[in-house]
Amino acid sequence: MNVNCESKTFNVDGNLVVGVMSDSQLSPFSWKNNRTFERNLIKSLQTLKNRGCNMIIFAGDICNIANFYAYYRFKNAFKIVFGSQPPVLQIIMGNHDYFPAFTPRWKKRFMFETYLGCKPYSHYVVNGYHFIGVSPDCRKQKNGYSRILDWLDDEIAAAVKDCGSKPVFVTTHNNALNTVYGSDVYGDTELGKVLSKYENVVNFGGHTHFSMLDERSIHQGDFTSLNTQSTSYVELEKGKVNGPVPPNPHISPMGYVLEFGKEKIDVLRINAGTGTEEKENMRWSLPTNLTKADFVYTSARFDNSAAKEDDYPVMPAVYGRSEKIGMRAYLIFEKGTDKDFVHSYRVEFSDGKVQYYFSDFYKGLSNPNKEVVLPVYEKAAGVYDVEIRAVNSRGLESRTSTRICDVRVPGYRRYPLIFAPDVKYF
Repeated sequence: MNVNCESKTFNVDGNLVVGVMSDSQLSPFSWKNNRTFERNLIKSLQTLKNRGCNMIIFAGDICNIANFYAYYRFKNAFKIVFGSQPPVLQIIMGNHDYFPAFTPRWKKRFMFETYLGCKPYSHYVVNGYHFIGVSPDCRKQKNGYSRILDWLDDEIAAAVKDCGSKPVFVTTHNNALNTVYGSDVYGDTELGKVLSKYENVVNFGGHTHFSMLDERSIHQGDFTSLNTQSTSYVELEKGKVNGPVPPNPHISPMGYVLEFGKEKIDVLRINAGTGTEEKENMRWSLPTNLTKADFVYTSARFDNSAAKEDDYPVMPAVYGRSEKIGMRAYLIFEKGTDKDFVHSYRVEFSDGKVQYYFSDFYKGLSNPNKEVVLPVYEKAAGVYDVEIRAVNSRGLESRTSTRICDVRVPGYRRYPLIFAPDVKYF
C-alpha cells in the first residue's frame, strides 16, 4: 500500500500538554435528533481546553458511518470550543470511518482527508517528541493494519534514530492483541509484530470503549499500551447480566491529559462529565527516557497467586433489602469496598444460579451514593434468598458477603441494551 504521510514539525509555547480521546461515533443522519454523542464530544473538547492542552490526539471512529454530515459535526465541535485557533490536531480513522462496507476504502480515506483537511497517516514532531498517527487500512475490526506494517516500522525506526530512548507515541485505532483491557477481544492481530520491536513506543488505541479507570488499561510488555476508552459510550466485557453495554453508558465521556515535564510524563485520566481527574492518587507516569528497565505496569502486578489480604474487596456482612416495583425486583444493599474499586458483584440465588453484575465504576469513582440498586434480570418468577459478594478488576472476590432474604421476582425480564437515550440502535 502506498502511504501518503503528512510530516510536520511544531513548536508550542510552554510545556507540552496533550489530550487523547477517541470514538465519538457521530451520527451520519441529519434528520435524526441523535445529539448525545455530539454533546459528549463538545464537553470533552472543552475539558481538554480547560486543562491547557496544546495538542489533541483522536484515535478514530469519528463517525458511526462516515459521510459529510458526520464529519461536519466533528469539525464543528472543534470550532465551537476552539474557534479559529485550535491546538495541534492529530486525527486518525477507525473501522467505523470505513463504513458503509460497499464504499471503496480509498474513497473513505479521500473523504476523511477532504472533509477534515488532514491525512489519515501522519508523523508529527512536537517540541521534540514524535507522534505517529496510523489509521487502519480497511474496516476489519481485528486485522486492519497488515498492509501498512512496513511503513509503520520505517516511521518508528526513523523516530527512534532521531530521539533515542525518548517515548515515541503511536496512535492506532486498535491496540495490539493481548495488551490492555479489552484487547483480548478487540485487539489487532498484526500490530504487535512491529510495535514489539521498540521498547520506547507508547501506543494509544481506542475501539474497545472499555473503561480507562480499570488499571488494566495501561500495559507494559514489549512496549507501552494505553486504552483510550471513548467519548460516546462505555462497553465492557461479556459475561455480566447488565452488559456488555452497562446502564447509562454515555454518562461519563473520558480521555487522557499528558503533562510533559523534564524527567517524566504524567498521564491523567480525565472525566469530561465532571471536568475532574479520576484516581489522582493512582496517577500513571512515564519517564522521558523510556526503556524496559523502567516498566512498572506489567502483567505481574495482577498476579493473584501473590495476593495479600488487603488486595481483596470487602462486602459488609449485613442484610440488604429488596423492593418490587411494577414487574421488576430490585436488590438494594450497601456498597462493597476495595483499595482500588469494586468492578462487579457476584449474586448467588438460593436455587444455585450465579449471576455477575457490573458496578457503576465506569461512571466515575466520586459517586457519593452508599447504596447499590440492582434490577434483577433473567430470573424466573419466584421467591429467592440472595448472597452478594464484591469482585475487583483482578477477579478477587470478597471473603465476606451481604444477604437479602425473600426477594420476590414477579417475572423474567431481559436487560435492555441502550447506548444513550436518543441512540438506541446503530
